[in-house]
Amino acid sequence: MTDDANDAAPALSAALVEAELARVEVSELFRRSQRHRQLLRHLVLHALAGDTGRLKESVLAAEVFGIDPARFDPARESIVRVEARRLRLKLLRYYDGAGARSPLRIALEAGSYVPRIEPRAVPGSPAGALPAFAVLPFLDLVGDERGEARADALTEELIDALVQFPGVKVVARTSSFRFKGQRADAREIGRVLGVDALVEGSIQRRDDGYRVIAQLIDAADGMHRWSHAFEVDTPRLEDVVLRLAQRIAGDFATANVSRAPLRRIARRTSADPRVNDAIARGKYLLGRHTLTAYRNAIAAFAEAVALDPGFAPGWSAKAQAHLAVLGMSAAPTEDDIDHAHLAVARALELDAELGEAHATAAQLAFAYGRDWARAERAARQAIRYAPGNAHVHHNRGWMLMFAGRFAEARQAFAVARELDPLDPQLEAHQRLVRFYERDFAGAAADFARVLQKEPTNLVARVLQATALLCAGHAAEAQRLFATIAIDLPGDSIGPLGVVQALAVGGDPDAARAAFVAMVERFGEDRVGPYRMAMAAARLGDAAAAFAWLDRAAAARDFNFVCTAVDPTFDALRDDPRWPALLARHRLPQIDPRAGARG
Repeated sequence: MTDDANDAAPALSAALVEAELARVEVSELFRRSQRHRQLLRHLVLHALAGDTGRLKESVLAAEVFGIDPARFDPARESIVRVEARRLRLKLLRYYDGAGARSPLRIALEAGSYVPRIEPRAVPGSPAGALPAFAVLPFLDLVGDERGEARADALTEELIDALVQFPGVKVVARTSSFRFKGQRADAREIGRVLGVDALVEGSIQRRDDGYRVIAQLIDAADGMHRWSHAFEVDTPRLEDVVLRLAQRIAGDFATANVSRAPLRRIARRTSADPRVNDAIARGKYLLGRHTLTAYRNAIAAFAEAVALDPGFAPGWSAKAQAHLAVLGMSAAPTEDDIDHAHLAVARALELDAELGEAHATAAQLAFAYGRDWARAERAARQAIRYAPGNAHVHHNRGWMLMFAGRFAEARQAFAVARELDPLDPQLEAHQRLVRFYERDFAGAAADFARVLQKEPTNLVARVLQATALLCAGHAAEAQRLFATIAIDLPGDSIGPLGVVQALAVGGDPDAARAAFVAMVERFGEDRVGPYRMAMAAARLGDAAAAFAWLDRAAAARDFNFVCTAVDPTFDALRDDPRWPALLARHRLPQIDPRAGARG
């Protein structure tokens, strides 16, 4: 077979392709055929990433079918050709039947392993474009003490419900809530968020309940497509979510695709309004990105599952909050990790199709189990069940980046950014790919652009300083790290950066003095083993760096997942102890310097 490049794939929206792939995978024709799902996903993702050079029979035999390359003989082994032919015929059957209304088609032509991905003209929608919309925060017109929380909870539940429908693209909460309390023009909001329509509304009191009024607004001209009032006779406003989601999805001609999204929505709302209040409170705290807020989020989610132990989204959110705490802990306790595992296991036991729970399971398997195969399986399940969830794609991009699969990471982050274009943490992580590709000057400029929009973003501040350091601007990096140290006196990240900048800048004595001062001030435990390894590597103490990296692995330091791609350790990569370290701790055997972009 030939390996011609697919010219159509790069021009299409990544989110559109990911959503279409997920639709195919869950269809009646494909969902029982793991081999064909695996082959199709492998082909499509590599085509999207522009990595069609790997779509060859010998490579597919090894990467998809697990055949030892040294033993593969294409003259005797026909499995790749046979399964590709079966996949091609199955795709034709799918688009003649269940996929007849899909906005694009994935095809595998005879003689090629490169899928052709093309937009299709579907009645009622533009060719090659998923209908995209944002749900703006609903207004509270009741005016009681729970009013704002009630309106926010309704908005969030509606967003969560709508992402269950595979035929639409829904902007994530982080981006849509940026417009809370603002009186911006609908056309401007549509332009910023990249959507076709906006959903907005309000909650009003009536004698024996509430009235929820919702409008669908065309973002192109600001005109109302429709306005509808939903009467709710009980305090439980969540009753209206299912009806409203069906009305909106129906407007985009997707409600008749499957009733599965409606069933999922129904089981992902709690009958207890106290549970929904606790969930809304916890989600707000998760967005604050501080250790204290994360711990308070855990408490809120624990309250929710105590009130409703069978509420799977509560357990999933609790697992996500535990994972957030672990990410800020240099040496997490076994209890921290066990709580995260137990919560995500309970979520999936209650709801095996909960995409966010699969995403958290993937991250735990990757960061703490260092089991890439298990993490990849969980990440694929997450995308299968939640193709419109930005967090799911963000999480997969994060894993791919630390595995050194930069082209695929870029693609995953691009999908996440389409779904959540205004999330600063997501943007900072997306820019981090360029840093790990060794394009340090370009990465520094990217982080500067993030900081123009959000000057207090700590992640972007640290990464900008680090990129400048790696690009050879040690003095500027030292100044930035010193400022971070003043602004965050309780965190060792600023002093650590100063140590590194002094070492890279050619002042080893000052660097060692700064290192001693940092350790005296914080203690080795508070600095954390991974950061101690970084300092040792910059100070030229390879033996200490290797010892601290081993300790970071033993302590399950969350930062240890960065080791294989972290440029801090580039001076150690030619040391024979380096590949042994990677093998010992099941890290990817890669050298990111080989494909450095700058």
